[in-house]
Amino acid sequence: MAAETDSATTFGTDRELWWRRLKGRFFEGSLVLATLFGLVALVAMFVLIGADAFGLSAAAPAWYLVYVATLVGPISAYTLYVRRRPATAEVHARSYAVVFGCLAFSLVAFAVPDALGPRDVGIHTVFTLGPPALVVAYARLVGESQYTGPAIPLSTLLGLLAGFLCYDLTAPIAAMAKDWVLYALFVPIPVALLLGEIARRRRSRRAAVATVVAALGAVALTIAVSLDRGVNPSLWLVLVGGFVAPVAFFTVDTLSHNRDGAVGLLGPYLLVGGALAGTWLVGNFDVTAIETWVTPTLLLESWSDFRPEQAGIYPQLIGSIMLVGLMAVLAFPVGVGAAIYLEEYAASTGWRGRLASVLDVNISNLAGVPSVVYGLLGLALFRQGFGLTPGILIAGAVTLGLLILPIVIVAAQEALRSVPDEYRTASYGLGASRWQTVRNVVLPRAVPGILTGTILALGRAIGETAPLVMLAIATTRFSPPDGLFSGATALPLQIFAAKGNNMPEYRTGVVAATAIVLLALMLLMNAAAILIRNRYQTRDNS
Repeated sequence: MAAETDSATTFGTDRELWWRRLKGRFFEGSLVLATLFGLVALVAMFVLIGADAFGLSAAAPAWYLVYVATLVGPISAYTLYVRRRPATAEVHARSYAVVFGCLAFSLVAFAVPDALGPRDVGIHTVFTLGPPALVVAYARLVGESQYTGPAIPLSTLLGLLAGFLCYDLTAPIAAMAKDWVLYALFVPIPVALLLGEIARRRRSRRAAVATVVAALGAVALTIAVSLDRGVNPSLWLVLVGGFVAPVAFFTVDTLSHNRDGAVGLLGPYLLVGGALAGTWLVGNFDVTAIETWVTPTLLLESWSDFRPEQAGIYPQLIGSIMLVGLMAVLAFPVGVGAAIYLEEYAASTGWRGRLASVLDVNISNLAGVPSVVYGLLGLALFRQGFGLTPGILIAGAVTLGLLILPIVIVAAQEALRSVPDEYRTASYGLGASRWQTVRNVVLPRAVPGILTGTILALGRAIGETAPLVMLAIATTRFSPPDGLFSGATALPLQIFAAKGNNMPEYRTGVVAATAIVLLALMLLMNAAAILIRNRYQTRDNS
């Protein structure tokens, strides 16, 4: 009887274990299928949009063969070679980030001041960044205190306000400077100083001085050649200072300190060279090419409602960049500052503790409010409250900033909570103040989580149309915004308007091409945030 009981018990246990394993495998398979379904649907959507935007169906088979031979084949072979060598793979990833990231930065750094006016940008930049720089310099000379941290955002806000109040006094002074002088102050000089600081940390002061001199010397040579030929040097000095100098520094640094991974430098040049070689072959041998709508005309010209081949989205592109950039500048410091207060400074008991709890709950609820409600809030605030003109840039940026602010706060709070309390205790034990602990211990370890939340928030805001429609932001404009209080538009609104055009070329080709540009803009911003996040994660793990 005992043997039969033991056998029955063993059989029941094995059957229960088998049933649990079956459920686990079924659940795992369901997750895999759901993931694959989502990926396939996303890829199919991108393929359909890309086919309309690039006109892939119009190309002859010879066109595909040419680009497979000049672009797809070499890039695939090179990628397989790089993946087998960790040192080369790391340099390969950084090379793409440096080359295309610096190129995008240089173009944006030229286009935005060109639209707003370099003198206005210079005035507000000096007033906004000057006061916090003075606070940091004073803290380094005298010593940091618990007031240093709160003084930085407060001085930034005061400087921003002073820039608007003193604009009429400073505008005549700024008007005395030429445009290319202001561009030199915006991009080449700060980039050269940054490269010099990197060289000082990695090598020596002599290397830092040589780096700064080489970068500024290249910029000076560019200015001299441009002026000698009667060309405005603004664009060229921005490209040399913001693109050529960092790429050259990265190349020289890699060849000097990481020869094993030097082959990884070839990735971007192989990509661009393959594309140019394919274009040359297609053009010289009269191969029927694609009928793409993503053309220089689309990116550099204004909109046309009657000729789709002449429709451009330059004002909409600059408007989107300004909206998202200003939105991030307004929401990110406020959101992170609010999270730091709620997690590091707010009391946990008493009426202050109850107030902090009420704020915490309401912020979490605001993260789920529909975007159209924020549009109504912005309409009431700027139109009914301040009596401002509908459709201005600052109204759209502030409204979108309010939209993403709860998301940034919640993400920053979760990132700050993930930092172990042992780090704070150890920092206090060494005599550090609360601000020093937050800045040097807590924030560096919370940056990856904060940037993750920022990526999600920006991804939501860049495609929003409801708040902008409520604010009467124009769907179509023929010039980029020339100030914070001027009219603006954005890519999602133009996509919405063009979809209703009677001509089928707009509803398919132009709309799809504009969507590709919007996706590329979003991916560039997300890639920058991901690179910064990964850098902090690597530093934290090491």
